Amino acid sequence: MAPKFNSRDVTKSLYTNFFKKAEECFHASKNSFTVQEWNAAAINAIHSCIAACDTMCVYFLGKRHSGENHNDAVGPFKTIKAGDEEINANANRILRILRIKNIAEYEERLVYKSEAEKILRDCERLLEYVKKQVP
Repeated sequence: MAPKFNSRDVTKSLYTNFFKKAEECFHASKNSFTVQEWNAAAINAIHSCIAACDTMCVYFLGKRHSGENHNDAVGPFKTIKAGDEEINANANRILRILRIKNIAEYEERLVYKSEAEKILRDCERLLEYVKKQVP
């Protein structure tokens, strides 16, 4: 039996809106990194990642994750091409990026430059993958 995910239906053509959000957040992330704002760079990369995941889910599934835990969004993402090596690699990227979400957004500790660099690199690779998958 397929796992259940909290989701909401979204008109497939609206995937472009999610991709625009993903790209804009990524650009903001790069700009923040350039001026040594590691926290803002990480937060924007995280939101870019979430929007990129939504892009794929809306385009291929006609829905997006609507639960409270962003990590759960990886489940529907992986069903797009179950067992596919690239989808699994990108699902792992999403999880790596989301692992730092609480630190970047809610905890007292600041994001390190090295963490921001890794997140930006993973985010960029995720966006490159998504761009190849949707028109």
